[in-house]
Amino acid sequence: MDKVIATGFNLPPFFLKDKVVIINYNSESKQMSVASDFSGIRSQYPLTFLSNASVSRDFVFPIDPFINLSFKNIITRRRVAKGSNRGTIKERWTQDDVEITISGILINPTGAYPEEVDRLVEFFEARQAIDVTSPLLNQHSIFSIVIESLDLPHTKGLENQAFTIKAYSDDVFELLQKQTTNEL
Repeated sequence: MDKVIATGFNLPPFFLKDKVVIINYNSESKQMSVASDFSGIRSQYPLTFLSNASVSRDFVFPIDPFINLSFKNIITRRRVAKGSNRGTIKERWTQDDVEITISGILINPTGAYPEEVDRLVEFFEARQAIDVTSPLLNQHSIFSIVIESLDLPHTKGLENQAFTIKAYSDDVFELLQKQTTNEL
């Protein structure tokens, strides 16, 4: 007999592969049906790391990973020495880099350790910006990231390897601009 887990939040399919049944419920017809795949699970997005000078081939994540974005402002605050008001004066602010957390699992159906782990390590060791293609990232004008850390925690089963990538958005800046002068 199959068991249904109803937790009130999305369960990632890769942790309980072949052990969880997802039930679809249509409120109009009041009919329930067993989902044949996990394609309707939200918050997982396709992601591709594009090749660069250090890495020769693109890497398409075989199982769509979870992608979390964290936005932050950088605010310059000044304290008035002899002021009678509470608080600070906010002089200026700008947007900080977007903090990106990519997490998921790599599974090798043959039972061996996933070869994709070596590909992730290769991108981590490239030590340069990585161009990315992902609907979520591209929607927020993030087309390039820089990886800060790659975590490969203990994962049960030789054929499974969980991963967590911490990265930052990387925007292109033109620091030096050529100035032209018009002579009369």
